[in-house]
Amino acid sequence: MDSYFIDPQRRRGAKLIFPAHQLIVCTDSYGIRTQLKFNVVVEKMDLQNLIQIRLTESADQSKMFVSTIDNASYEQMRAEQSLHVTFQGFVDHLTKILERCKREELHMSLVKDDSVHLLQFFEKSSFKNLTHLFLQIQVASTETVLFHINLALQTMQDQAAGYAGQVAKYQSELTGRDDAIHRLQGEVRALNGRLLEQENLVFNRNTEEVNRLQQTIKHVNESKELEEKRLKTIISGMQEKIDQQNKELLAGTEKIMHDSKRYEALREDNMKLKSHNNQLREEADRYKSDLQAYQSRDGRHESAIVDLRRQLIDLQSKLKIAEKQKSELEAELEAERNICQTKKNALQLTADEISNANVMIANLNKEVMKLKSKVELRTEIAMRQEKLIQDKEKEYNELQGTVRQIQQEHIKNRAASEEYAQTVRRIKETSDAIEEKYRKKINDLIVKVSQNQNAEPVSVLNNQFPNRYLRPHNRIE
Repeated sequence: MDSYFIDPQRRRGAKLIFPAHQLIVCTDSYGIRTQLKFNVVVEKMDLQNLIQIRLTESADQSKMFVSTIDNASYEQMRAEQSLHVTFQGFVDHLTKILERCKREELHMSLVKDDSVHLLQFFEKSSFKNLTHLFLQIQVASTETVLFHINLALQTMQDQAAGYAGQVAKYQSELTGRDDAIHRLQGEVRALNGRLLEQENLVFNRNTEEVNRLQQTIKHVNESKELEEKRLKTIISGMQEKIDQQNKELLAGTEKIMHDSKRYEALREDNMKLKSHNNQLREEADRYKSDLQAYQSRDGRHESAIVDLRRQLIDLQSKLKIAEKQKSELEAELEAERNICQTKKNALQLTADEISNANVMIANLNKEVMKLKSKVELRTEIAMRQEKLIQDKEKEYNELQGTVRQIQQEHIKNRAASEEYAQTVRRIKETSDAIEEKYRKKINDLIVKVSQNQNAEPVSVLNNQFPNRYLRPHNRIE
């Protein structure tokens, strides 16, 4: 059966179920115990119940042990060791046992007893070692050893040929990289000359722009301060006028409330006088009826009639006095009504002026919102400029990474590294100059936007607040 695994024709059907792995095996030969490292391999023939376990000492490839198991030997082993699985189940359990040996959960031992070698798989415990499986294994024949040594040698030769091809490929890549490095060095030299020219041009151009921008900023700051002072004066005057109108409104409101209370009191007095007048009229009517009764009576009551007439005259005089008081109260009430109407008109005029002032304040708030939107627009423009600066910084970082890579590949060449360092410094200075240029342009743009915004509120104030609403010292000439 061992010849199946060394025959080139039959070996084509061999299947590797446990690849070569180095395991520690305890050897016991005539009472001498040692631990050696063996390469363990398990192979199985396709379409046949035939497997082979092969142990090869790592230090000496000529020392090899093989155990070939077929159906007959497995049935014998199954009866001796009381196994409960079929041949295929045995193969699966053998693979699991070897995997546990890899994890050092189980251990292997090679025991020599007379002329028979046994391969045991056992589990260590504090009380007693528990043997899971043992197999008969014999020393491999010289033909088997030579076959596997030749097979390993052929594999190593194939690997060496592959490594040689990879080395040639790497050498060609290194040659191409050296050519690319020489070409990049030439390009770097050319770039150095161009950078010097561009640095001179940029420096001269930036100097002129800086001088012009400084003059512009100085002029803008002066005009901005003057405009701020004038606007503060206008706003303070408007605020004083609004405060004065608010005070007058509060005073008019209090006076109207006082007049309303007085009007209510007069109205109550008038109602009381009317009720008293009605009572007097009822008494006069009653007295008249009594007088008529007395006149129809006997002449003996003339004295009483004279008294009643005197009382009637008194009551009539009282009635005239009450009517006179009523007319006076009605005249006073009418005058109070006229006064209240005049105050209401004055209050309405004051309310109209306050509403006009509120409308002006609302217009000012709208202008403030417009100014806020313009500030947001200016911020968006500044963010775009910052994005452009970031793009320039990214390009600078990419160029810096290229230079750093060239420095790493040619770190031995000090002269070349010094040139690369100078190139990096020049590139950095150029990028700093470009960044400063864009920052100054952004500041110029912000100043222009703020100047436009300061000019627009002044025109709005001129249109919304005519000269007749301003005090003489606050008029805009």
